[in-house]
Amino acid sequence: MAIEKVEPRRPVPPPPVHPLAALATIALDSIFGIMEIFDPLLLLLTSLTVGFVGFITSTLVQRFVAKEEWGLSIAKGLVLGILAGVPYPVAGTAIGAPLLVWAGMHQWIKLPPRKEKTVLEEETPLLEQKEE
Repeated sequence: MAIEKVEPRRPVPPPPVHPLAALATIALDSIFGIMEIFDPLLLLLTSLTVGFVGFITSTLVQRFVAKEEWGLSIAKGLVLGILAGVPYPVAGTAIGAPLLVWAGMHQWIKLPPRKEKTVLEEETPLLEQKEE
C-alpha cells in the first residue's frame, strides 16, 4: 500500500500573467495622460504605438520569463496590448493593478511562517566566537 503525498491547497491560485507583463501594461497606460494634454490629435498614432509595444513586451515576458508556449504568450500579449492601447489612462491600470495584487497575494501566502528568535538564540553566535 503506497502512501501518496498530498500537497496543501493554496488559497490564492497563481495569476494568469507574469507580474512584469502587468507592470508594463500599467506603465504604458500612463502615457495617455501625458499625450492627451500635449496633442490630442496624436491620440490615434499613440494608441497604435502603445498597443504594439504592449503586445511585444507582454508576449516576450510571457514567453521568456514565465516560460510559456508561443501561442499562449501571443494570446496574452494581444489582450494586454489591446488594453494598454485603449486611448484612456484607465483600462490598462484597471486590469494591471488587480493582476499585480493577485501575484503579490500568491507570493505572500507561499512564504513560510516567520520564526521568532529568542534572546538566547541571538546571543549564541557571539558566545561561540569569544570561546574560539
